[in-house]
Amino acid sequence: MRAARGEFSVAKHCYVATNCGWLGDRASVFLASGRPVVMQDTGWSDHLPTGEGLFAVTNIEEAAEALGAVQGDYARHARRARELALEHFDARHVLGRFLDGLGIH
Repeated sequence: MRAARGEFSVAKHCYVATNCGWLGDRASVFLASGRPVVMQDTGWSDHLPTGEGLFAVTNIEEAAEALGAVQGDYARHARRARELALEHFDARHVLGRFLDGLGIH
């Protein structure tokens, strides 16, 4: 993983078929390390921004387009990947919202 410039992944059929919103934990690790992610959509794109640093794809053509976009401006997509991780996966932000939702915070 250390030498990888990003992650490309397809999801198990049960996640795609149920549109359950599954996003692999490895994706968040790649994003946090400033590496773009291209992943098959399981409904998670309804909750996370896509198109810069993080790409939701549903077919091979979309995957090829996303990989081309990352390759075409890697620095921008790497920077956006890190920003997305901080905004959507950093415990300092996520935990507060979670506790607020429970009425505990």
